[in-house]
This record gives sequence, structure tokens and C-alpha cells, in this order.
Amino acid sequence: MGALMAEDDIYIGTLMEQFNLRFGLSQTEQGFSGGGNNEIAVLQSEFGIFRADRTFAQSARLLGLGGLQNNRAKNRWFSLLDVLPRLGSDKAGETGDQRIVKALMANFGDGGKLLPCFMKAHDSRGQYGPIVIVTEPDRPIFYIEKDYLTISLPMKPGGQPA
Repeated sequence: MGALMAEDDIYIGTLMEQFNLRFGLSQTEQGFSGGGNNEIAVLQSEFGIFRADRTFAQSARLLGLGGLQNNRAKNRWFSLLDVLPRLGSDKAGETGDQRIVKALMANFGDGGKLLPCFMKAHDSRGQYGPIVIVTEPDRPIFYIEKDYLTISLPMKPGGQPA
């Protein structure tokens, strides 16, 4: 999938980092809202951002997770996310897109686990292949001793998308 970004592939990490900050650990400081996963839970409850009839790419667009500085990179990122319904996942019978959306709905829904979320990539030429992988609980950041819901997107350099 990284091939879809072409020369804008240098932005992939930055675009994933936007997700990781927005969906990450809430920072609770007196007088400030928690932000992070607590804020996303409130938005999910109020607006139903993640729904079975909406792709992850559509929800990412709603949340502005494409950046503001580079329109070409943003458009290519959303094109990359638009491929998710055509990919498999680590859960039988679910596309990559369905896997992400259902995991986020369960996490942020009423009575959900409310884990912070982390997005990363894995090499689709390797052991896991070209599928979306969702892991929970997971510890993707070794220096933060907190469970996360981790979403791993398959990518490979150049050539055709996975």
C-alpha cells in the first residue's frame, strides 16, 4: 500500500502519528479536557463517527486525519485508506476496513474497553502478508507501560500496491 503514496511516502509516518496522537493516551491535567482516546469516545458517542456503513477512510476524513500542509500527500493518504475494503484482515470473513471499523466501534462504544490506539505498518512481503492486523491488548510503545489497540497496515516499497 505504501506504493500509492509515491514520492509522498515520506509523509506516511507523520500521517500515522496524527492518528496516534488523536487516538492515544489522554493527558489529564486539571482544567483541561483529556483529549486523546477519551475525546474520541465522546465524539463517537455524540456523532457515531465509526459505523458499519462508513469506511475507515470516511471517518478519517471527518476527523481531519490527512494533515493540513500537503494536499497531494493528504489525497494520496486517503486513496491508500480507500484500498482497505479490498484487503483481507487477520479475522476471517472481515476485510481490512471492516476489521478496523469494528475494532474502533467496540473500543469506543458504550461499555467499550477504551484503550488508546496506535497505528503502524508492517512489511506486506513478510510473514503476515498483505492483510490488516488488529491487536489488543498490545504494547506497541516499549517505554509506555499501557495496553493499546494496535492497527497495522500492510505496506511495501515501490511497485504495485499490496
